[in-house]
Amino acid sequence: MVFTSNIFLFLFLPVFLLCYYAAKDHWRSYVIVLGSYLFYAWWRPDFLILFVAISYWNYWFGIRIKARMDVGEKKIAFRLLTIGVIGNLATLGYFKYANFGADVLTAVLEPLGINTFTLEHIILPLGISFYVFQALSYIVDIYRRNAEPTNRFVDFAAYIALFPQLVAGPILRYSLVDQQLKQRTHSWELFSLGACRFMLGFIKKVLIADSLAPMNTLFVGEGELQMADAWFGILISALQLYFDFSGYSDMAIGLGMMMGFRFAENFNQPYIAQSITEFWQRWHMTLADFLRDYVYMPLVRKRLVGMLAGLVITMVLSGLWHGPSFAFIFWGLFFGIAMVVERKLGIATKITTPYNFWRNARCMLVLASCMPLFFTGNLPHSLDIYAAMIGLNGLGSLDMYHFGTSAMTISFVFVALAWVAIAGRINIRYYAGNKEQYFMQNVSGAYALLLWAGFLLTISRLAANSFSPFLYFQF
Repeated sequence: MVFTSNIFLFLFLPVFLLCYYAAKDHWRSYVIVLGSYLFYAWWRPDFLILFVAISYWNYWFGIRIKARMDVGEKKIAFRLLTIGVIGNLATLGYFKYANFGADVLTAVLEPLGINTFTLEHIILPLGISFYVFQALSYIVDIYRRNAEPTNRFVDFAAYIALFPQLVAGPILRYSLVDQQLKQRTHSWELFSLGACRFMLGFIKKVLIADSLAPMNTLFVGEGELQMADAWFGILISALQLYFDFSGYSDMAIGLGMMMGFRFAENFNQPYIAQSITEFWQRWHMTLADFLRDYVYMPLVRKRLVGMLAGLVITMVLSGLWHGPSFAFIFWGLFFGIAMVVERKLGIATKITTPYNFWRNARCMLVLASCMPLFFTGNLPHSLDIYAAMIGLNGLGSLDMYHFGTSAMTISFVFVALAWVAIAGRINIRYYAGNKEQYFMQNVSGAYALLLWAGFLLTISRLAANSFSPFLYFQF
């Protein structure tokens, strides 16, 4: 089940909200868990067993770690933490990286004449990269005394299973939602603001991202990719990915607000970034914060590596988190090296740096040069795109672009570009670390009419076309 399906919009969501608000405060965590489990099991009921097992594993370790810490047995608590972390990473590693590891091992051993083994294709459970990270942050924060374990399994299960952000984030920290799980404010104002935020994300996904998809020349597969086709495909892919993923985040945040929760923001206009360092501060911010606090800072504070080496290692792991392939590993390595170079040259801008068009253009050019690795997730395919980007296959004429396009379709390219340009320049109170501040505070007047008009138009489009899955579901 996905947010942009008719069964979610017109059946699951209304029934869930009705049950949620009909229940007393004490029982709302149960409603969240049951509704979220149904939401998850709609895809694969058998993987719900794994999901529940991971939830209980971390709940149990959280209680035991806290008990050992309270009596001063920090070494035992650390051993428990180590076992808990290994269990989480082993589960993620098996489902996400076992096939990749087997392929690499086969490629190494076959030339040596050593018999290799075959591994059946392992299906990746939906959202496992996100909910395992949330579970990890829970037990680590308890060990660090940044959070208190909950005494009710249903509250922890609700934290892990919250269906708005279950399969593609934002990645939630337990320390930021533990009090909200116990007590949160419900108001018509917050609910209506959440509904508007959901509609905004719905428009971004269905009306813009899905309209851009047919124009993506990188994956047409008919004829040799040429220079114009490659650069056009990079542009379309970048816009599609942003509106797809930020649209999901908007919908997740909006649904959370409708239930009284305040999630962290996940995007802050990344395409107005003026350096790769700043881009990472604006794109998928909850992942960036997670990697900083649980990977980069421990490496640097314990002096296992230097600051710059730690940065490269963190970004390589970020690439590996996105997908089990050398393309993603090199993408992360590219990001890490680019960020080190920016620091050496003194051009690593921050979010607060005054905007400059040429710095922004330079950043976007560098970003475009690494994104074929990300968009394809396949090293040979990305190398073909690089060859086309530098003109080795000819200049091209965008003939491939005409595949599956129309005058209406091309108009959404300009809509997307205008959206990025305008939203990046006007002051709409971006999230800047204050957990109570959202970029969209008030919806009224002409903006409300425009939002409703866009939402109704999107609903009509959804009725005429089948929904498409979110791009980040594959991660």
